[in-house]
Formats: sequence, structure tokens, C-alpha cells
Amino acid sequence: MPIISFWSSNPRESGQTLSIAALATYMAIEHNYRILVVDATFDDDTLERCFWKVNNTKDVAKMLNKGKMDISSGAEGLVSAVASNKTTPEIITNYTRVVFKNRLDILCGLKTKIPEEFTKSLMLYKDLVKTADKYYDLVFVDLEKTLKKDTTKTLLETSHVIVTNFSQNLKQVDEYIQVKMQNPQILPKDKCITLLSNADENSKYNVKNVTRYVKERDVCQVTYSPTFMEAASEAGVATFFLKTRLSSSANDKNSAFIKSVAELAKAIDYKLEELKYKT
Repeated sequence: MPIISFWSSNPRESGQTLSIAALATYMAIEHNYRILVVDATFDDDTLERCFWKVNNTKDVAKMLNKGKMDISSGAEGLVSAVASNKTTPEIITNYTRVVFKNRLDILCGLKTKIPEEFTKSLMLYKDLVKTADKYYDLVFVDLEKTLKKDTTKTLLETSHVIVTNFSQNLKQVDEYIQVKMQNPQILPKDKCITLLSNADENSKYNVKNVTRYVKERDVCQVTYSPTFMEAASEAGVATFFLKTRLSSSANDKNSAFIKSVAELAKAIDYKLEELKYKT
């Protein structure tokens, strides 16, 4: 099934991880998809913190062990299985954390704080996601930003759809245009959806103006929601969507945010249908 990667050309904060957390949670609830989210970022627990409280005591222990972690757990365990050719689609679930049973699983990021170890392990993620897409309806991948690493390029080339993220900042928009023009094989137009994250509709760089500026038709947005941002910082993303789903008021303060996430979900479904990848 389809592999959908979220990526940013700029190394600075772009709202990428929060957008993928919001979209995956929404689609798992509203569309009854079986979804896996893979955290392929280095030394960043943002995705994990969206759903669970991180134990700081354990983090200290990992650092005392020079950034390494027991290979029997999490992403490290799965990477070890891939390296040993012992991976099957069903086994992947043994290493993931469950948000909604049979709906949404998360493969939290590699815990090593050693860049070389991270890169070496990430080289196996291409095989990992290809195996995972035989078991899940959708596989979302939260990628390292920029194209500095070959592993990022490889995962982008493996992806069926690429959601390219940037904030409402002219420098980030211009960098995106330049990088995309310079890398047409890695970022082909027919595979990409452009996304404004944490968007303010009152900004000069709104969807309408950005669409005109970048000269693309597949431009979406995830609007800024302080309530969602708070939920993401408090391991409350799943609860946020379940509660918001029950609200029937068009005047709900989160309605614009939910609508924007729903529109992004539609854009991805349309892109997959266009590319003949159906869930």
C-alpha cells in the first residue's frame, strides 16, 4: 500500500511532525484505515510526545550508555530484524506503539544520539517501509529535513506521495522552489503535495497567494490551532481528535483546523487515486 513521506527543504521548524501526527490521527478515526507512522528523524521525540509522556529518567540512562539502546525494543529491534532478514509485515507490529488498536500504530524514532549510528540504521528503513506497506493501508514517514543525507533521498524516492512542508515565510518558500527545481527526479511534480503548516489565513502568504507564487495546483494548509498545539505538547493528540469529533458546532474554535486537516486528507486520497495507488 502507499508510502507517504513528509519532508521539508528548510532545517528550521516547519510544523512538519505535528502535521503528520494530526493527519494520521484524523484519517485513522474518520476513514477506518490501518495506518503506520514511521519516525525517521534524528534525536527528535516530537512525534512520540504527541501521544505519550516521555520518561526523562530513561532518557538519562540512554545518554549514559553513549546514546545506545537495547536492540530488543522499538525501532532498534525492528532494524535488527530487517538486517537479519527476519522481517514480515506482521512482525512489525511487535515493535510499534499502539494509539488506536488496528487503526494507528507509531514506530518511534531511533534513540541513538550518535549521528553515524543513526545514519547506518536508517539505511535499512527503505526495506522496512516496503515491508510495512504490505500490512498497513497507509504508511506515513516523518523524514529528516533537507537533502543533505543520502538516506533521506532514498526514502523520498521510495515514497509514492511526498508532502513538502514549509511555514509562511518567504525564505522557506523560495528555498522549496529552488530545491524542487534542482532535484526533479527526487521530487517529481506528479508525486508532490505542497503544504503550509501552522498556517494563519490572515497572512500574506496564504494558500491562494502561495499557490500563485509557486505555480502549483496541489497546495494545502494545516491551519494554526493553539488548542491542538497544547494537546501535542501534553501527549493529548488522540484525545483532542476524539473530543473534537464529537463537537457538532460549526463555531467550534477548532473547526477551521479540523477542516484543513480533512482537506489535506482528501488531497492525499485524490493524489493516490490519480497515481493509481488505492487503499
